[in-house]
This record gives sequence, structure tokens and C-alpha cells, in this order.
Amino acid sequence: MSGRYVNPFPQYLDATPNVRAGAQLFFYEAGTSTKLDTYSDRTLLTANTNPVVLNSAGFPAVDIFLQDLDYKVVLAPSTDTDPPTSPIWTADY
Repeated sequence: MSGRYVNPFPQYLDATPNVRAGAQLFFYEAGTSTKLDTYSDRTLLTANTNPVVLNSAGFPAVDIFLQDLDYKVVLAPSTDTDPPTSPIWTADY
């Protein structure tokens, strides 16, 4: 079974609000730094890159479908490392 990432068309902005072009969305197993795949289709056949890089408008360039698992999601600047050392935010189930 698959589930869609919370907002199917999220745009990521900073506080000013400028778009976060090139920012990275990392997906991990909840509570860990073990990467989990996300997929560009609801059948979970085509894996996305991890991290998913935001386009110039601050949107993911792909659809993001999740496995039926608990995920930790980290938004990091385009210059950050893997795993991120200076994340913008972390949402850990």
C-alpha cells in the first residue's frame, strides 16, 4: 500500500518569503539516518533520488509517494551534507 506525501504540491519558502530553490528533501526511516525510498508513482515502481532536490520555484520536481512505513523528513539547504548537519527543519514521526 502507498500513501502520498502530506501535500501533493508543496512549495518551500523561507521566512522572507523567498523560495528555497535547490534545497534538499531527505527521507529516512523514522528515528534513524537510514534512508528510505520515495517513489514517483503510486505503484511504488519508480524510486526518486534521495534527496529530492527542489526546483527553481521551490517545488519538488517529482511526485512523492511513500511506502507504508514511518518516515523522518529533513529539509536541508542545497549546500548541506548527507546526512544534513544544518537542516532547516526535521519532521520525525
